[in-house]
Amino acid sequence: MPELASDLAQCCAVSNNRRWPLLGVGIPLGLFLLLVAAWGIDSVVSADHVVRNVVVEQTNLGGLSEADVMQAGTDLTTRFSSEPLTITIGDTSVSTDPVSLGASVDGERLAADALAARRGGFFLLRPFRWIGTFFTDETIEAHYVFDDSVADQATLDLINPLLTMPSDPELGLSGDTLTVIPGSDGAIVGPGVLVAALPAAIEGGSPYEVTVPSIPLKPDLGPAELKAIMVEANAATANPVIIQVLDAQVELDGTDIRPWISLTDTEALDWVIDTQMATAALQPLFPTLGDEGQQATFKVIDGLPIIVPASESVVCCDEQTGDLLKTGLLAAAIVDDQNAEDPDGEAAEDDDSASLRTIRLEPSIVGSDEGVAELEALGIIEEISSFTTNHRCCENRVTNIQLMASIVQGYIIRPGERFDLNEVVGKRDRARGFKAAGAIANGLHADQVGGGVSQFTTTILNASFFGGLDINEYQSHSIYFSRYPKGREATISWPKPDFIVTNPTEYGILVWPTWTDTSITVTFYSTKSIDVFCIAKDGSLVSGGDACDGTITSTSQGHCTRWTTKRRRVFPDGETKDDKVFAVYRPGFALDCNGNSTAPSTTTNPDATTTTVEGETTTTVEGETTTTVGGETTTIAETTTTTVAE
Repeated sequence: MPELASDLAQCCAVSNNRRWPLLGVGIPLGLFLLLVAAWGIDSVVSADHVVRNVVVEQTNLGGLSEADVMQAGTDLTTRFSSEPLTITIGDTSVSTDPVSLGASVDGERLAADALAARRGGFFLLRPFRWIGTFFTDETIEAHYVFDDSVADQATLDLINPLLTMPSDPELGLSGDTLTVIPGSDGAIVGPGVLVAALPAAIEGGSPYEVTVPSIPLKPDLGPAELKAIMVEANAATANPVIIQVLDAQVELDGTDIRPWISLTDTEALDWVIDTQMATAALQPLFPTLGDEGQQATFKVIDGLPIIVPASESVVCCDEQTGDLLKTGLLAAAIVDDQNAEDPDGEAAEDDDSASLRTIRLEPSIVGSDEGVAELEALGIIEEISSFTTNHRCCENRVTNIQLMASIVQGYIIRPGERFDLNEVVGKRDRARGFKAAGAIANGLHADQVGGGVSQFTTTILNASFFGGLDINEYQSHSIYFSRYPKGREATISWPKPDFIVTNPTEYGILVWPTWTDTSITVTFYSTKSIDVFCIAKDGSLVSGGDACDGTITSTSQGHCTRWTTKRRRVFPDGETKDDKVFAVYRPGFALDCNGNSTAPSTTTNPDATTTTVEGETTTTVEGETTTTVGGETTTIAETTTTTVAE
């Protein structure tokens, strides 16, 4: 107002003539004063609002307050989210939109620019410019801001899953001999790279395209670091041994121990013997000590978990088994100079060169009262989740599904414990009753021993999802099957891909699969302590399988489609955790996400499901094909795990 009053005073003091020469045009003073008055009144009335006909992105901001302009910026951001954006990393690309990468209209700057538009300039010309606001538009530019954290999260969620992570070399079996499986190089897009490339892409206009470089990554370990470990483990298990528990003895070929061997880096890189795998294999060899059926256990009767007491039992073996086996193997291992120079560490076939070693293991004593009290303390009292999938009757795959279910039935996931499905069930082979059933190898149908067990994995994944468990590792199929919820399913093979979850509660969780001729159900029993919801696209929360199916969203990733279910868990202390499960489905059999063919140049037999195609190792599991170049890729939570299939 002071500025306006000063302008008016100057206008009035310029001349007392009846006509006012201005810009060479004679204008009656009265008319000019009337114009100034009208302009002045309008300026006062609209002082806190945008001058009329100020336009941004075809949106008229005239007459809006600062808050209204900020809201208009939000609306422009919403419109901006429908614009396609393609991210290219080498030969890989993924489609999304700018807003999903953290781009948004700068509302504060838009408000400042809009409120400043058509104001200022030489005071004598302002009334005339004011007249022009009725007849012409003034366009201002929208400016954008970019959220680093959103862009970095998009890098983790959208880009890096399409790239191959480096894999360390591992110990594996070639026949019955331990060998070093080479690792492979990988690549990632680092933090800050995507957000740095976005401004130039937005400035280039729609359709938006962003090209980002990847960072090559090397494995943490090299094959040479595992060579000495492999030689030592092969030498230690080269000859038969005698395993003794109390007064009972069995002779065991050293090569039978090798599948129980894995790597550890807890203190230093070394080989260990897995106690759980060892005891599972040894217990049937010592039946006179007692079996696990004599221990207190759970049964589910009329939908309720019931503790069944048992008499005292002695079983093989205790928690020291792995350490005792390794110590015994190393203490008496005979490795001559020739064996030490053998690249595989294999001992010569000479029964006279070594005597049988005796390794004493400790039994595990389970008392009736102690077992019942322990089970009662776990708080397993009610159903917390259940999920069912259906299948056709009477096929080989159904035998495999039901056999896996019977092995898992009764397993208790203790508080904080990780449940590893491959570790619990073990390798699926003919000797254990598994049959050859349909699978998909490189987009082609094939038979595979243990085929079909992915249906059990999908069922237990959904029971875990709705039961509130931490989902640590899973791999979805690359081709969609209508018997499963889109994006909420998983496959499995031996030894990878695997399925691993963790019990995040203070209660035990009883895993209780049941089945009919045409369905498999996995039910979890515990104490209900976590509320589980699915997050709809609009942010609302729903619960239950059918309702959650309605929240599944899809996005394009090249020629593939990504299907996602978002989950919110509410813990007893009020803490909430959001996560999601997803699957990326290929456009069809034998096609990758770039539309290229993955059809193999060789075929597989019923017991072999790994095919090499032009330097790529393609691994097959039931209903799924995974391709990796140079080695294994393992993902946790939103990941893909690639290894030798069963």
